[in-house]
Amino acid sequence: MIARYLGNKRVILDEILEAVGESAEPGDLVCDVFSGSLSVSYGLKRSGYRVASNDVNLFSSMLGRAFILNDRIPPVPLEDLVGEEADRLRTEAAEVLSTYEGLESYDYLQDERYSADAVELLALLLHLQATTDNEGLSAEFSRSDFFDHYCEAGAKSAFVSSRGRAGRRRFFSADNARHIDAILNRIRQWRSEKLLEPPLEAMILSIALRAIERVSNTQGTYHDFPRDCYDSRALRPMRLELPPLDGLLETGVEHLVGTESDSLEFITKVPEHSVLYIDPPYNFRQYTAYYFLPNVICRYPSLQDPAEYFAGLRYVRGQNPEDDFVSSFCKPREFLPSLRTLIERAKTKTVVLSYFDGRNHWNDFKTEANEAGIDRLQEFFRDDLFVPGSLQIRPVARQNYQSYGGFKARNVSEYLFIAAKA
Repeated sequence: MIARYLGNKRVILDEILEAVGESAEPGDLVCDVFSGSLSVSYGLKRSGYRVASNDVNLFSSMLGRAFILNDRIPPVPLEDLVGEEADRLRTEAAEVLSTYEGLESYDYLQDERYSADAVELLALLLHLQATTDNEGLSAEFSRSDFFDHYCEAGAKSAFVSSRGRAGRRRFFSADNARHIDAILNRIRQWRSEKLLEPPLEAMILSIALRAIERVSNTQGTYHDFPRDCYDSRALRPMRLELPPLDGLLETGVEHLVGTESDSLEFITKVPEHSVLYIDPPYNFRQYTAYYFLPNVICRYPSLQDPAEYFAGLRYVRGQNPEDDFVSSFCKPREFLPSLRTLIERAKTKTVVLSYFDGRNHWNDFKTEANEAGIDRLQEFFRDDLFVPGSLQIRPVARQNYQSYGGFKARNVSEYLFIAAKA
């Protein structure tokens, strides 16, 4: 449900599920240990597997709590949250619900088990959609942190780069930044008043994440933004929508979601599982830096002192360094040893690993692909950690990420390495 994510595996999901299905049956536990945008975890859950999902990014954990752990639409205490508006919003929501008819993955709205709860959730979203300022909030929660720091008009959005270039951050338009503040301030106040159960809070934040992503002035990561222009999508008004939940409700099995966990630690807590799916970072990019802003959005409602937190922002992008995590997988010399440690610790029968031949520890993005990474991984899978002769390597063609910095999307080969653990 987060689409603009570097390395998103939606385009090769069918091939991944096919590989998993050769070693696992519906109901078996499958571990997605670098879950990122959760596209693979959603696919696994929809295919009937029990899912263990983990990523070091908070936003990934939030998505997991909303759509992997949750098996239902969380109850919404609408009167407590919006007061006298509740009945009007319900009526409006019942009318708006018909606009989702026929859309992919929204058949659940026609199911009597879910339609009433969907109306309540949509009514709350309509309230948040119409709320574009801090009216009605107490002074403690009437803040403008996202407007101040992440839009060009913000009082604290100025930066000076390491090369001495001055500018102002422009992740959001002024109107959308105000709307983000209005939504998150309300969630923060509701949370402090104990009006939000954790599943509902996770659901609302996840829906907000998707809406914010669609109007972010980026083309995939939040490590930077176009310095001199706006992506056309960023000029559109933000819109909150019901999530596509077909196949994610009442699956009848329990799932496991990590909480900002290092993969090397999380894997020790995962019980025996049929397949370990691995999609690690293959280059220097630290994903807690590249996706820091979705993490800030998820962290905001639980901040005890937002002023102190935002006073600690650094760099052109405006990240609080305390949120950063340096992965050993992002270091060339530590990648393969870390991969070995991960698999050694896993109580798994089969390993399925994704590898792409774009810019990585062994390959320069600006030049054509080479075989160095494939050779290194083939050698790795010949280790006594795996059953001899069990390795399969399957190439899957796809297009790579395109950035505003000048790199155009190009055809690359994704490879699935599949092997039985000894």
